[in-house]
Amino acid sequence: MHQSDEQRLLERCLELLQEKTTTLSSASHASPVERYTDPERFEREMQTIHQQLPLACLHSSELPGPHHFRSLETHTGAVLFTRGEDGKVNAFHNVCRHRGARVESRASGCAKAFSCPYHAWRYGSDGALVSVPFEQTCFPGLDKQAHGLSSIPCVETHGFIWLCPAAATQADAEQQLKQHLAPVEGDLTWLGLDQLHVFKQHRRRWRCNWKIVTEGGLETYHFKFAHKNSIGPYFLSNTCVTDQLGAHFRVVMPTERLRDVTRDSLEEARLRDIAHIVYGLAPQTTLLVQKAHVDWIQIIPVSADETDIVITSLIPTPPAALSEEALGHWQRNMAISIATLDEDFELGESIQAGLTSGANQSLTFGRNEGALEAYNRWVEDRLEATR
Repeated sequence: MHQSDEQRLLERCLELLQEKTTTLSSASHASPVERYTDPERFEREMQTIHQQLPLACLHSSELPGPHHFRSLETHTGAVLFTRGEDGKVNAFHNVCRHRGARVESRASGCAKAFSCPYHAWRYGSDGALVSVPFEQTCFPGLDKQAHGLSSIPCVETHGFIWLCPAAATQADAEQQLKQHLAPVEGDLTWLGLDQLHVFKQHRRRWRCNWKIVTEGGLETYHFKFAHKNSIGPYFLSNTCVTDQLGAHFRVVMPTERLRDVTRDSLEEARLRDIAHIVYGLAPQTTLLVQKAHVDWIQIIPVSADETDIVITSLIPTPPAALSEEALGHWQRNMAISIATLDEDFELGESIQAGLTSGANQSLTFGRNEGALEAYNRWVEDRLEATR
């Protein structure tokens, strides 16, 4: 994003402020309750969206150097991520090629090799099968090259490690991710996410559908009410600039500081000083962009009415280099983020609990909530295209 793009977005914010309105769609919409409750539909969403599209699974700083590893549970199964001697990131099914046991049970660490706890088949950080106990007598003629860990294409770009489960080859993964991120390429470059570092991470399971969580980040209609005792007073009421960028959404949420910006001072203003920006990157990543850092929110579907939320604070300084004062600052900052987001997620649970009551056949999206319908239309199109 160039400075001219920042100014253009701020100009749009100023226009909305002067007109006392927000981004509006042409009409209101109804969202059927079944979108959030039907288990069969949920399974189709998993198969056609979450198991097909690239997923940001790790921040690059979580694998800081050669032989660092992370193991994760994903919708592709248990995955072992490693950074090889050459600095390249690899992803493997965390499954032994002998009898199928999990090779690495630790969440993270640094290791040049991984030994299966069942029979000690040993694999290098590049996934190659290194050694097999009693190989000569028990596995004569074993082709070790054919029995390395099963790889999953992944790509490291824009500060994240993206798993590409539907790609057949590494080249396919790179092309698939390039196409997926093309509409937000300039914005991601502008954010400089590869210059940030993981500070802390918070994980919790919430009893609501994943789309309800996503919808909550696509409008500011609720800010002055749901967040009246937290961030509400700092933001404009029901005012945001919303853009659909391919499968993704950008929501610019101006703070009260916008009132101090004039046409004359616009050229000197910076978007991140005046507004928070939400990027909803389909299907599981939300970036909450603030002045000096980014909160990375992973929205991970578990079932039709359960979602895991992982909140990761990405900051400009490596945690080990923080002064005591800076450490306290970022700890307080993350506590505020978690408390504020929890207000949204608690409402999400409230919505989910009411969906099966029969009170509503559908939910109502106003013209100021047009991004919600646009997002659900994207989901519907994905389901239809693969039906």
